[in-house]
Amino acid sequence: MEDDLDVKFDLRMCRRTFGQRYLDSDVDIESVSVLMGHASTKTTEGFYSRKRLNKAIDNARNSWLSSGGQ
Repeated sequence: MEDDLDVKFDLRMCRRTFGQRYLDSDVDIESVSVLMGHASTKTTEGFYSRKRLNKAIDNARNSWLSSGGQ
């Protein structure tokens, strides 16, 4: 496919995208870690997937609102 499209693919970038997209879709880190074949969620957290700022803000806001804003 690379030859047909004259584009080089870095499969490691696909792994990062895979993990990030699942985390962005609120799949728990344990499940993403298993799907990626990691022995520990620390590998998933440290090397492949980061919570995006807007998701962190949404989670904090939802937590605050669900507790009655207190």
